[in-house]
Amino acid sequence: MNLEQISDMWAADSVIDDIELDKASLKIPQLHCKYLTLLNEFKLLQKKTQLDLKKLEHKKWLYYSGRAVPEEYEEEPFNHKVMKSDVPRWVEVDDQVSTLQIKVEYYDVLLNTLSEILKQVSQMSYNIKNAVEWRRFTHGV
Repeated sequence: MNLEQISDMWAADSVIDDIELDKASLKIPQLHCKYLTLLNEFKLLQKKTQLDLKKLEHKKWLYYSGRAVPEEYEEEPFNHKVMKSDVPRWVEVDDQVSTLQIKVEYYDVLLNTLSEILKQVSQMSYNIKNAVEWRRFTHGV
């Protein structure tokens, strides 16, 4: 599941039927469960990706500093002499590390989106209550 699919789901789920406010109200716990489950899933995926990133950064640090065991090289041996202070810069711009960093940032965006959706789900009951009160007011009840 990706951000676009989540946005599409929320676009459909966020619609409150003006006529059947009772059904919309009863749907709130189901929506909360649905998006909370997604939030928890992506939090776990983000944590796993962050751990993978740390491991990869360490592996690349060993590689660029010349301390990796030659049999463990995935790429060609790194034949440049790099100063110890420059190794973090080499690790930072490594393609594999950058790919995982982008993945972690993507999960951040997903988690923020899901958090905002959950806030809106929590507000749905107030919105429904306000709609009912407005109808009472406009109909003189």
